[in-house]
Amino acid sequence: MQRMCTQNALPLKHYGFMIGLQYFRQDDSMRRYVLSLLFVCLSASADDLADANRLLAAKDYAKALPLFTKAARAGNSEAQFRLGEMYWYGDGTAQDLNAAREWIGKAAAAGVPDAKESLAILERRKTREKEIAYWMSEYRGEELRSGKFACPAPAIPVLSKTNEEIEATRAAVATWQTCYNGFVSNFNSAMPPGKVIPQDVLDMMSPAEFERVRAHIEPTYRKIILDAQTQADATLAQRDAWEKSTQAFVKEENLRRKRQLELDTIRNVRDNEMRLHGSTNTRITTGK
Repeated sequence: MQRMCTQNALPLKHYGFMIGLQYFRQDDSMRRYVLSLLFVCLSASADDLADANRLLAAKDYAKALPLFTKAARAGNSEAQFRLGEMYWYGDGTAQDLNAAREWIGKAAAAGVPDAKESLAILERRKTREKEIAYWMSEYRGEELRSGKFACPAPAIPVLSKTNEEIEATRAAVATWQTCYNGFVSNFNSAMPPGKVIPQDVLDMMSPAEFERVRAHIEPTYRKIILDAQTQADATLAQRDAWEKSTQAFVKEENLRRKRQLELDTIRNVRDNEMRLHGSTNTRITTGK
């Protein structure tokens, strides 16, 4: 009985009409046989759809596809929708957007929930394929490292010898640090990869296409953050070297000035003693 149902190629609504004609032409025993045949066929179709959905959930697309195809051709609108999605996503078959539109269109005409929206998305793809291709291969993440997030390295001298030079260098480093912190915050907000893609473009992608997008974006992001980290490490190393050399210079300069002050003090004391001694000798000589 199961095999007889499988071999019948007529759509269910046509098959039911043929069974009805037979029913009026047969005796009572034949009527019971025909009714039981109709019941078995419809049950088998429901079982096929349940099996197809189970296989789809298990991602066993190769086995799910022929079951959905059989049920879709028999006029099952849910199967038509699922089959259209499989052609859209390339599950168990090569991606075929024309076939996807055909089957999802049938499901939409039958009133399947979400089919009309899916069909509209597929129609948008006709004129927006380049947007999907952009995210899969051309996107470079420039918005993450341009404009206010460009953060050029500050000009840091080997050392600073005046307070004005020290303050100017510190200000330049602080400005860069603020920019870099903003870059990191903005970069983190763009994670995970794919978050920056407009939702209406995401809606048009199949899971396989999104995997290609992610495979492209992940190394792009990795390069951006590694380049930024390399620049940051170099800038901080340059700042540390500047601070070390400047502090050494300031320390040496302070010591030199201290010694100079001590020498000047000693010299002033000697000069004062000499002037005082000379003044005393003058008074002795003149008697005044």
